[in-house]
Amino acid sequence: MIRIKKKLGFAFSDELLKTTQYVGHFKKRKVNPESIEDGFLSNFDPDKDKKTISSWRIVILSCFLIITFFGLFLRIFHLQVALGEENRQRADMNRIQIQVIHAPRGIIYDRNGKILAQNTPGFRIGDKFLSRDKALEMEVKNDPNLYKLELDNVRNYPYGEQSAHVLGYVGQISENELKLPKYQNYKIGDRIGREGIEQIYEDFLKGIDGAEIIEIDASGKKLGVLRRVKPISGKNIHLSVNIDLQKVVYEALKKGAEKSFSCCGAVIVENPQTGEILSLVSLPSYDSNAFTNFADNEKIENYFQDKNSPFLNRAISGTYPPGSTFKITTALAGLSSGKINPQTTFEDTGVISVGIWTFSNWFFTQSGGKDGWVNLQTALKRSNDIYFYRVGERVGEEFLGKTAKKLGFGKKLGIDLPNEADGLVPNDAWKIQNIKTGWYPGDTLHMAIGQGFLLATPLQVLAQTAYIASGGKLIQPHLVTQITTTSGDLIKQFNPDPIVKDIFKKEDLEVVKNGLELVPKIGGTAWPFFNFSISTAGKTGTSEFGVQNKTHAWYTTYAPVDDPRITITVLVEGGGEGSTVAAPIAKEIYTWYFNTDKGNIKSLDTYPVASDSAKSLRE
Repeated sequence: MIRIKKKLGFAFSDELLKTTQYVGHFKKRKVNPESIEDGFLSNFDPDKDKKTISSWRIVILSCFLIITFFGLFLRIFHLQVALGEENRQRADMNRIQIQVIHAPRGIIYDRNGKILAQNTPGFRIGDKFLSRDKALEMEVKNDPNLYKLELDNVRNYPYGEQSAHVLGYVGQISENELKLPKYQNYKIGDRIGREGIEQIYEDFLKGIDGAEIIEIDASGKKLGVLRRVKPISGKNIHLSVNIDLQKVVYEALKKGAEKSFSCCGAVIVENPQTGEILSLVSLPSYDSNAFTNFADNEKIENYFQDKNSPFLNRAISGTYPPGSTFKITTALAGLSSGKINPQTTFEDTGVISVGIWTFSNWFFTQSGGKDGWVNLQTALKRSNDIYFYRVGERVGEEFLGKTAKKLGFGKKLGIDLPNEADGLVPNDAWKIQNIKTGWYPGDTLHMAIGQGFLLATPLQVLAQTAYIASGGKLIQPHLVTQITTTSGDLIKQFNPDPIVKDIFKKEDLEVVKNGLELVPKIGGTAWPFFNFSISTAGKTGTSEFGVQNKTHAWYTTYAPVDDPRITITVLVEGGGEGSTVAAPIAKEIYTWYFNTDKGNIKSLDTYPVASDSAKSLRE
């Protein structure tokens, strides 16, 4: 059997079987293969069909190729011309990366040029900080993520807890804060000032970031630096604080609070002639360094869980009944109203009655003693409650409140720290709104001795004392004296003008000053100062609050009396009596401040215990 192939076109089978054998009734009969074509495809022209089909194929294939290449041309044109610039930028972005160089924050100095807040080198990728060793390891190994490594600065506070409530700290900016217009130049992972000077002067301390444009290969390895823009450091802040004094104040308050089994307190030291804050301490405190670099989360969590609220700046945000320190204001209210004069006397009867209510003097309550007939200066010296009850009755609640507000009570004084409290100077309208009852005569008596609904911050008590010490002017308390560039060029100088001046007669101020000078002398209530070598003036205070048998201890003072250069206000929460607890703290501060041999200073542990006679005179 022989197979012969004959192409008949792609519409038929590729092969036509032809046979020369006899099959069926064609047995023994030869069949001519060519006749099969004639019989079945009598009209078939192989050459003609072949030409027709070949042309059709060529046309279709040609059209297909033309359309394909035209589409490719359009795509190439779109990519190279229409999107050429964009694609070139994308290609460059894959090859070129911008590496941020974070600007150093400005440095914070004390009044003598000692560094209070500075920067140490740091590294980070995004919002995560890396140790110096880890960064060096990446550099040595030419890590593929090396191009992501950013040079940053880590904030460092050399004095930790001792300066925390002055300086504050820095913390990572939140996503919500990044949405605010004021933070439009910040990036995720950046740190901003939290609390203290760091927060208030953020705009000056924050610098302008720089950048490096680097070239990388396909694996992300750094090939070289194409361009570098240097960062611009933040401005430097110069404070009025004396950090050596700050350390003394911190330790004195801490020891004094521990001795009186108190958790908390505050001390502020100011130059009354300029309004410059020389020291500001609040207890308990916190370590600002816990929030920098590798944050100490356990320590931070303990701070937030501490029931004594270490983040509360008690010096400016804590509000307390000022106790007998407020008698300075009551004295000025009485004199300026004309209701009393320096010779006006009242008899100390131990107890007075208003309706069914009785009001006693502290001396009578403690020992049954009475001071007899006393004038204003003696009343200040002895902190006689009966005298000031009588003054309160004469001047009334409204005038007493107005005088208090003139001296800075019941409102912010504008110190350059965040979260300053207003305090409270109550009146009839306030009591109706908040207590749902009207003002009683007894409320005026309580207010006259710094009790009742009256609330003040230690800063406000200090302002009242500074007003007396300066001879009748109250300069806005402030911490920043200068802002400079990194090269030392002056940007801004702070010399605030008095916010209160000459609102009382000079002779009235002299009467009050003379009375305050008697307080630390024998017979006065500030017995720790009886034999002190420096001439001082002051006012003790022992204020009652919500806890039974507990009192806040106050002492507010200035020195020297002939030329006051320093004013101190001490508060020890629940510490007891002002004369026993707060006054010794002020004494230790004075001892260091006026001693030329700073290394040989007595501590609280060496102070003599009050004698029995002194104890009978204390408040």
